[in-house]
Order: sequence, then structure tokens, then C-alpha cells
Amino acid sequence: MGFNYNHATVVGRLTRDPEMKKISDTVTKTYFTVAVTRNYKKADDSFETDFIPVSIWGRPGETAFQLLRKGSPVLVSGKIQIRQYEKDTTRKWLTEIVADHFQILERRPPSDPAQGITVPAIPSIVA
Repeated sequence: MGFNYNHATVVGRLTRDPEMKKISDTVTKTYFTVAVTRNYKKADDSFETDFIPVSIWGRPGETAFQLLRKGSPVLVSGKIQIRQYEKDTTRKWLTEIVADHFQILERRPPSDPAQGITVPAIPSIVA
């Protein structure tokens, strides 16, 4: 019996709007980067930030593409995946989280039909 377990959960903010690729007629992939500030200060009293690439496949990814925007606070949960590829005869490595769940961590203002403002509810997405 193996004791392998691959799970990652991060909380941070999107560094830019998500991008979505159509892989085939029925499959899409949405990707974005989450900025996560570390909990300790450097010698100059500044904080370090990690920038973590995230991809979400299928319907949850389409929902992420519709709801998330640059600066959105989000919790992302999934698996760590490491891929390699060659570019200009140089081997490159990419480590990312392949998410199966995300949750927006900010409340939107309530809808006010009198002012023409209608804000949809923010769901928690589970694949």
C-alpha cells in the first residue's frame, strides 16, 4: 500500500483576470495566478510574495472565468502538478495547482433593483 497524498490549498489574490482556452468542443481550461504573501518579514520589514499558477478544467473553470477578476480574494484547493517542456532547446519546468475547488472570499454588495444594480450570488464551486 502506498502512502502518497497530493493536496494543496492556497488563499490569496488573483494577479490578473483569468484566461480560458478551449481545448476541444467540450473541454476548456482556465488558468490564473494567485499571489500569496508569506507570514514573515524580511530584514527590511517587507514581506515576500509567492506567485502560484493555477489551472481549472471544465465547468468549474468556466465559472471561475466568469466570476473571478484581478485582485479577487480566493481559496483554491487541488493537486500539485509538475510538468516539463522544451523551449529553444532548454528544458523548462512548471509547477502549478490543478484545482478541483475554488471559493471567492469576498462578499459582493447586495442587489438594488431600484438603482439598476443586480449582482448574482457567489457560489462555492466543487467539481
